[in-house]
Amino acid sequence: MQKGIGTMALSRQDPVVRERIEWAAVQVFADSAFHQVTLQEIARAARCSLQTIYRYYGDERLGSKEALLNACLHHGLEQLAERMLDHLAGIDTFRDRLSKVFWVVLDFFDRNPQMGRMMINSVYPGRWGSDTTSGQQRLTELFLSGLREGQEAGILNDQVTAPILLDFFYGVLLRIAQMHLLRGRPGRMADQHGVLFDMLWQIGRAHV
Repeated sequence: MQKGIGTMALSRQDPVVRERIEWAAVQVFADSAFHQVTLQEIARAARCSLQTIYRYYGDERLGSKEALLNACLHHGLEQLAERMLDHLAGIDTFRDRLSKVFWVVLDFFDRNPQMGRMMINSVYPGRWGSDTTSGQQRLTELFLSGLREGQEAGILNDQVTAPILLDFFYGVLLRIAQMHLLRGRPGRMADQHGVLFDMLWQIGRAHV
């Protein structure tokens, strides 16, 4: 097996090949814990050679499996952030914007269950704490700026910091998505977003 190939410059990479590798990796990471996944499995699923994965994501010494997981996570969260910005355009009231954020997240996992399962099975909790990808950082900042806006306007509870409020909203959202996917529950989560958001809103809003 060839080692030490290093990564190919991004400008020289074929985006079609890269997309095929990452799509296959999401499927594999979704079905197994990170430490159980091998690059050979991903190569077979992507219909490419192991050397191709090394060229795109680095060899084993450079942590190619870690780099590939990071790439999958980055692109998934970038897509979520883009969808969120698109759906928030033109919404005036803070409550409606926060409700739309709630809906977009649930709808994203309804549409991308394998991405959700990958996050459950292969993305360890410690990774979320360090915001390791630019997609993750962008999504976190998007959430935080909205929550700070609500606190400064006296709409959301300001007795806790914005990061703690973020963890509160995130925790509820991700728990709903996690258990829906793990238990294979029927129906779309987003169809229940109105009732679920109303419950969360009553807890998170400022009381005067």
